[in-house]
Amino acid sequence: MTRKQTVLLLVGVLALAAFALGTIGYKRSQADAQQELASQNEDVFNRTHSPTYGAPDAKVRITEFFDPACETCRAFYPAVKQIVDQSQGRVQLVVRFVPFHDGADLAAKILVAAHAQKLFIPVAEVVLSTQDTWASHAAPNPELLWGYLANSGLDIERARAAVKTEKVQAVIATDMADAKTLNVTRTPGFFVNGKPLERFGYEQLQALVQSEVQRAYAQ
Repeated sequence: MTRKQTVLLLVGVLALAAFALGTIGYKRSQADAQQELASQNEDVFNRTHSPTYGAPDAKVRITEFFDPACETCRAFYPAVKQIVDQSQGRVQLVVRFVPFHDGADLAAKILVAAHAQKLFIPVAEVVLSTQDTWASHAAPNPELLWGYLANSGLDIERARAAVKTEKVQAVIATDMADAKTLNVTRTPGFFVNGKPLERFGYEQLQALVQSEVQRAYAQ
């Protein structure tokens, strides 16, 4: 390798290192800004209309901004549910609806209607398991969900009527407004006791939950 090639290689390595450090710094600043927003708007984590899963008296709350057409939300669902199931009553999941994807609006409204019938989890599992068909990126068709939900226990006619009401629309509108307040622009968006993830990932979520459990239940 010539001296010129060595210099060019060194310059390239330094440029990549600077880019990586800049990216880390940018992500950290984003996390800090989101934490500040969360601290200034604590009321957004206290909406009584939201579906929950887990012990109602749990001291640790995972708030998930959720899009039923989001593939990553589907991938995270069993893992998040497992965190709650294995928490021995110390962790609760709170779900907020942000239908960013095409076709997700009706699915979100159906889930709100399912929550009113105390069937959020079984209906959510059908919605997610059939996501590849009704939420196709090329041609989303959420009306297919009504057929898929025929054996879910959901009162279909009651749900069909509910999704047209201002009450259900108000739930979606509130969740979307709260997401905007917290600068949630993609899903799933996680907060644990009001704290956002510094870096997105399952291990990061698990670590933040564990940290909050230790803090909340310290002897």
